[in-house]
Amino acid sequence: MEITIKTSTVFKKTESAYYSNKYSIIANIGSSRSGKSYAILQLLCLLLLSKKMLKVTCWRNMKTVCKGTLMADFKNIIFSDPYLISQFVHNKAEGSFTSKKNGSYILFEGTDNEEKVHGLSQDISFFNEITEMSEAVYDQIVQRTSETVFVDYNPSKSFWFDKYLTHETTKVIHSTFKSNPFISQKIINKLKSYEPWLPGSYEIIDKVPMYKGRKITTTNQPPPHPFNVKNGTANTYMWLVYGLGIGAEKPNRVYKDWDTCSKVYFDNLEYKSYYGLDFGVSNPTALVEVKFDGDNTFYVNEMMYKPISEMGMPLYKYLRDNYKKISENDILVCDSAKLALVSDLQGANYTAVPAIKGPGSIERRITNLQGFRVVYTNTSFNLDMEYSTYSYDLDRYGLVTDRIISKDDHLLDAIGYCCDYILRSLGVIAA
Repeated sequence: MEITIKTSTVFKKTESAYYSNKYSIIANIGSSRSGKSYAILQLLCLLLLSKKMLKVTCWRNMKTVCKGTLMADFKNIIFSDPYLISQFVHNKAEGSFTSKKNGSYILFEGTDNEEKVHGLSQDISFFNEITEMSEAVYDQIVQRTSETVFVDYNPSKSFWFDKYLTHETTKVIHSTFKSNPFISQKIINKLKSYEPWLPGSYEIIDKVPMYKGRKITTTNQPPPHPFNVKNGTANTYMWLVYGLGIGAEKPNRVYKDWDTCSKVYFDNLEYKSYYGLDFGVSNPTALVEVKFDGDNTFYVNEMMYKPISEMGMPLYKYLRDNYKKISENDILVCDSAKLALVSDLQGANYTAVPAIKGPGSIERRITNLQGFRVVYTNTSFNLDMEYSTYSYDLDRYGLVTDRIISKDDHLLDAIGYCCDYILRSLGVIAA
């Protein structure tokens, strides 16, 4: 019997990528309401009917969220066609649908269930809104996935998954709300209300907003959108992320306008190397190498991002075995909250110096970095994630406060310790 479901161009691209047998990861990235997750679920539905004993797991950060979003969409898909309704058995308690024809099934799960994360095996995994998940969770699930991984998200921030986008076995499908023919006009109008610039006055080249051949900045701005600006709905961040589906800097970010360089360029810089170390037992222990040009630029390279609990040996021995470039004469500026670890490093003949903390030290380190140019290597993936997400808190009206959200700041703390030491040793700030 012929199945009649309405599909979009996003579905066709996703289906084509899957049946090409070239890709182990198919990543659908784009704006809000572009139909990314719906297209993936439509394809999964058809695969369940065409393949025998196929095991599919769909993941969100919590199972209740997964059942309320993805599972609800899957039900809408099968309820759109009488034939499809008759082909599945729904287990409400488990959160699954099983094909009567061939035993294939789809399960809707949450990564908040550690037992399922470490125990389930499947042929296909679908990570919906993967920005809500950690790389450790992703790794645990993928190593138990035998065939294809589907991913979708709005690129509102740089994060750990970005490094997979350049792999030969990853297919990236970009979409916007304009790719979805089934979206309501009300939603279209809402998304368009965020556009800050006059339509047609600018262009997007390689996912970068351009005006007059140059990147749009605070000093290179297209003409404003008269209607949206007048009504107070224009929002650059919301338009870039949810309208165009491209990354953008959050307006409440602590650090902005940092640049990147290659690791080769960094290694060839003939400036003295200093090292910053932030301790973490269950959280990551972060190690960075920092160089200062003596004028206005700090150069940074991420070296380590690993909890002490996973090292299998004392920290000083782990450093000795894995980071031989750090000599006994190199300055290693350390988190002073764990002086016992600093003492261990000193006992192993490292020139370990405790960072200066105390009231106002966080604000001082932030002010230090904000006053200089910072360039980090383009292989520093965890640093890129922290840089993109480290933010000031918002009040109940959505306005930026001066309170820092202390989350994912391990490498940034290590950089702060190191740069603070360098500036003190040079007399730029009081010792």
